[in-house]
Amino acid sequence: MSSGFADLTVQAHHLVSEGDLAGAQRLLADALSDADPRPANASAELAEAAGLQARVLVALGEPHSARGWAAFAYAATSRLFGRSDERTVTAAATLAAVLHRVGSDARAARLYSDVIIELTARDGPESQRVLAAHADLATVEYARGQCDVARDRLQDAWELHREVYGDGHPSGIKMLAKLGAMERDCGRYAESHEHLALAEELCRQHLTADDPLCGQVAGLARAAADPDHVCDTPEPPARETPVVPAARVPPPAEGPPDLPPYQPPTLDDPVETPLYRPPDRAEAAHVPTPRTPPEADDEAFADYPWPPDEPAEEPWRPGESALPPTVVGLTDAEPDGVRRVPPATEPSAPSRHLPVHVPRPPAAEGRNTPWLPLVVAGVVVALLLGTIAVIAGVSRVDDRRDAPAPAPTGRASSAAPTTATPSAAPAASPGTPPGRLTLTDRRDSIVLSWTYPAGAEGPVVVAGGRSGQPQRTFLTLPAGSVDYIAYGLDRTTDYCFTVAVAWSTDTVARTTPVCTKRRR
Repeated sequence: MSSGFADLTVQAHHLVSEGDLAGAQRLLADALSDADPRPANASAELAEAAGLQARVLVALGEPHSARGWAAFAYAATSRLFGRSDERTVTAAATLAAVLHRVGSDARAARLYSDVIIELTARDGPESQRVLAAHADLATVEYARGQCDVARDRLQDAWELHREVYGDGHPSGIKMLAKLGAMERDCGRYAESHEHLALAEELCRQHLTADDPLCGQVAGLARAAADPDHVCDTPEPPARETPVVPAARVPPPAEGPPDLPPYQPPTLDDPVETPLYRPPDRAEAAHVPTPRTPPEADDEAFADYPWPPDEPAEEPWRPGESALPPTVVGLTDAEPDGVRRVPPATEPSAPSRHLPVHVPRPPAAEGRNTPWLPLVVAGVVVALLLGTIAVIAGVSRVDDRRDAPAPAPTGRASSAAPTTATPSAAPAASPGTPPGRLTLTDRRDSIVLSWTYPAGAEGPVVVAGGRSGQPQRTFLTLPAGSVDYIAYGLDRTTDYCFTVAVAWSTDTVARTTPVCTKRRR
């Protein structure tokens, strides 16, 4: 049975290469009609035939018919070869493309992320397959309404592809044209026109006139924007700086405004709307007039919605100006109709409380004390003698400070304070691996941290893979690096990582692996 599937798969590949997709589909359909539908019992030849049938059906425009065979091939290859095998990665990419065409974009995005991780570990981040997978994932994100993420991903992929493989590569031209079409559907017409015009120019320079890609690019450039495409609208950013409402002092000619009489609400009938609203003011634009900090007697009027043309002399609050304190100092010059309130500390604003006349009783007349001069003279003499004694004591202290210290006659006391000079950490011996490797699992990302060996000068090599599978080197960091964050990982799969330091071309010191524990 297995050899028969192998022969049929070879014949189907030959028909596909000749352009006979319908013939290849019929050949594979006849062979797969009697196959066991359980992936657990599938052989490698049956899994390959099912994957080819799924790709042929997608090319024929039948993604719904291809979905079952694509899922069968992915499940069978994962069981037979593991999720990091080349055949499993190909089956995952096929299933992701099928799911995108049938509308299952969320699962398609997860599969494309897995494909990118595996291909990056195998081929490197600049390989054509990795950049093509990024472009496919951008298409899925764009279909889900994640337009900003999709455009950024596709533009990064095209710029890197252009830098590595040049302007004339067909894959790069296709990415550029697809980016222009996305920008047009999102309303970015200037960027769209620039990228589509560049794609047409690159086709004329590097491809033949009868190349199918040139026709596709020309068709995209002439097409209109998709009216059914909708981008997710991001939430508007929160206002960072407060809006300071305008304040003015009305001229005397305006006179005071006509306010209705204030009637406080009763307890049984609570007021839910402002007590007064001018007829020409909209409902949503109501902003109470700013006021100065309330005094003890002003609390009852704090929430009253006074009209905007407030008189300078408010009958219910003493003061000189309606200018709110938040406006003072924000402008260098005083605008018309606004004047600054002088601070209370200036001479021009005298205090209302001081000076206050305090009557004092008359001083008592001095009594004749003939012995008072003698007492004063005795106190002066005592002060002079005390001053002389203090000066003498200070002089002795200074003499003791200036005298040299006596020579030590024995061992210094162990209680004497000593200052130890910190010494640098000793250099690690060649071949010492990084120390204290730790792993922090954040589900959608994994944080690795370690200590770099002292004295080492080699780069840091990070390797990893799925738990239970061989690890592969996927990143090289400069010397002295002590952490790394891995993104885009499957949230339900366990991973293991090791970190190594290359002391020389022959000596690479590697840590013991650290692993996640998501399935336990």
